[in-house]
Amino acid sequence: MIEVIRHGIYTSIQDMGRFNYESYGVPLSGALDQQSFRMANRILNNNPKAAVIEITIKGPKIRFHQKTFITLTGAKIEAKINGLKINNYIPIEVLEGDILEMGNTKNGCRTYLGVAGGIKTEKVMGSRSQFHGLTREDRICKKMLLPIGKSNFVPLKGARISLPIQDYSKKEIEVYPGPEFDQLTQVQKKNLLNSSFSLSNLNNRMAFRLKEKLKNELPQIWTAPVIPGTMQCTPEGSLIILMRDAQVTGGYPRILQLNNKGINFLSQKKTEDKLYFKLLSRIE
Repeated sequence: MIEVIRHGIYTSIQDMGRFNYESYGVPLSGALDQQSFRMANRILNNNPKAAVIEITIKGPKIRFHQKTFITLTGAKIEAKINGLKINNYIPIEVLEGDILEMGNTKNGCRTYLGVAGGIKTEKVMGSRSQFHGLTREDRICKKMLLPIGKSNFVPLKGARISLPIQDYSKKEIEVYPGPEFDQLTQVQKKNLLNSSFSLSNLNNRMAFRLKEKLKNELPQIWTAPVIPGTMQCTPEGSLIILMRDAQVTGGYPRILQLNNKGINFLSQKKTEDKLYFKLLSRIE
């Protein structure tokens, strides 16, 4: 069992998400940075779908009520167990009564706390991912008790896990043309693909809005399907990139589409961070 002493800015339980409910208007949800999520479970030899704790910008303070192993992945974060600093991407043993206190993220926006056996809160529609209006809470709260699963995990001495290098300082995001991309003028395409953009403070698990606008002369579309990673352009030219808690339909032109790699990368960006888009062909 894990006890939440302090919840941080926005800390939630996430797994791979809930699938096959889009026709009912239920978003996919799940960890924003799926790569870091998978790494946490891989390090602890968990089920790949095991739920973890997603930490945004500033972490929680928690007490462990049983012996287990944990790991931190994603953005590097100030973290201490009983006052002693710990690092990312390694299995760490915690004992009953140990207190893990986390501060601010450093080189990214989101850190993932994996626990051996996974977080075992209630499943809703096949997922433990917290979402407003669907699960009891949309994030973890002070004094909340989180059950954890059973695990026989023991780190092997000298064992190494090959992990891809995470460089969140990069600004380039690979994108594909969206369904309405070809309706853009050549000037609009040039401005979209040759300009630098920055994240506004209007960003959350549902969508990220960019500060800069694109002159929009596109006609409105009928309500159409959208998925995480869809970039929409509003009538006034605002650019909105949908994330994993986004709605399943939308009425704005869909001009670009990020893949999972792009969503993972974008989820680690903070307000005012710069980025630009590299267009891939539809067959890449």
